[in-house]
Amino acid sequence: MASNRGPVSFTQHADGRFTARQGSGGLVTAVSAVLQGHQATWIAAAMTDGDRERARQAEDAGETLITPDETESRFKLRFVVPTQEAYHDYYNVISNPLLWFLQHYLWDTPRSPDITHETWAAWREGYVPVNQMFADEIIIACEQFDREPVIMLQDYQLYLAGGMIRERRPNAIIQHFIHIPWPDPDYWRLLPKEMRTAICEGLLGCDIVGFQIPDHARSFMYTCEAYVPDCSIDYANKCVQWRGRTIQVRHYPISIDAEAVRRTAYSQEARAYERYLPTHWNEFTILRVDRAEPSKNIIRGFHAFDRFLEAHPEFQNRVNFIAVTQPSRMDVAEYRDYLDDTSATVGRINAKYANVETGWQPVQVIMGESYPRVLAAMKWYDVLLVNSIIDGMNLVAKEGALINERSGVIVLSEGAGAAMQLGNEALMVSPADVEGTAEAIYQALTMPIRERQRRARRLRHSVERDDVSIWFRDQLADIAEDAADHIGQAEPTGTQVA
Repeated sequence: MASNRGPVSFTQHADGRFTARQGSGGLVTAVSAVLQGHQATWIAAAMTDGDRERARQAEDAGETLITPDETESRFKLRFVVPTQEAYHDYYNVISNPLLWFLQHYLWDTPRSPDITHETWAAWREGYVPVNQMFADEIIIACEQFDREPVIMLQDYQLYLAGGMIRERRPNAIIQHFIHIPWPDPDYWRLLPKEMRTAICEGLLGCDIVGFQIPDHARSFMYTCEAYVPDCSIDYANKCVQWRGRTIQVRHYPISIDAEAVRRTAYSQEARAYERYLPTHWNEFTILRVDRAEPSKNIIRGFHAFDRFLEAHPEFQNRVNFIAVTQPSRMDVAEYRDYLDDTSATVGRINAKYANVETGWQPVQVIMGESYPRVLAAMKWYDVLLVNSIIDGMNLVAKEGALINERSGVIVLSEGAGAAMQLGNEALMVSPADVEGTAEAIYQALTMPIRERQRRARRLRHSVERDDVSIWFRDQLADIAEDAADHIGQAEPTGTQVA
């Protein structure tokens, strides 16, 4: 398994001792849930000083694979340790914002992006060499296995790694799963030909390229047809023929680990938050939970709430909009600016409607990262607003559907990948339709209780039925089938994951 962020982070203490903390991200949870009994190695960038020092210690001691002590992690680790300058170029210039904004259709194209000499330097001195470092570390990890392992690459930071591995290890079994949307070919023209061709060819170095939903898989095939001249596309069988190889293009909608989410939601830590969270509730409570970044469409959501209060003044003083917001990627100017704009919008709405006599403020922002607090809050919403412009999936909608205790209604964007699974029972909105979102909020808050209960029950059952283990096992099954077709390794129970 290879991803920018790994399953654990290390801290070094004054006495030289290291402690490791396992992450709670969706990918770590997903893979941990289904890799019992498999020999698994995770390659990730060293994110903290402790990670870098632990990697240095391992190299000095000849420790090829690091075993994290004091965690429940089932993985052995190798760290990629680029210079801070290379990592900045790879992550804070190319991955974010350039690729992230492009793949979420966020660029204001008459004005940005500008591909300058600094951008080219970041590509050639950051993104390309860091991908090469990942490929090198993956190959070292592969050499520790008796048989050809499965290599599972994750997301937009590692688009070039598959092709680089293929060059040196022609029989490698490589799958790349892309968690974010894949835009249509015309939008990829914002990138110079060298960049977009390298990205497509890097992914075509894999055996399987996976996406969240069929639309994104189809857009990838369109993009290859447009920018990889010597490939041919079989749309019916969802594959690309390139340089004598067949690359499968599949979709695997990610979900949540229902058992783990419930366990956290009813943990002692989550219950501790329930002592003060009710001070934020009102007769009606609208909730949103997001990272503070532009694709989440937070500002339009607040504008829709403003319009709802304007159109339905009978709800003033009776409804609170709670926004649980996590600052994200503050090293990137576009994210800092968006957080500032979000705060200004909240201030204007509160100034417009606040009741001095009762102390009512319609919008309340809870800032910071605490997953147990998020889940504690999700139990009590009447409306969960998920109006992202475009999302690979958006697991917030699934978490809310699973644990809400008030038969809350989900107002869901058509741009969220979760719409494919949840759209029949959520109230669907176009992400730019402020008026339509305001009307959906009103419809949700006035919906008869029996209809709320029916919708909530069906949403919950849907999430329980298709949890994250299905997502991962479907990938392993396709990998095993593909391996059987190409090199005769058909036994999924014996698969080794690197």
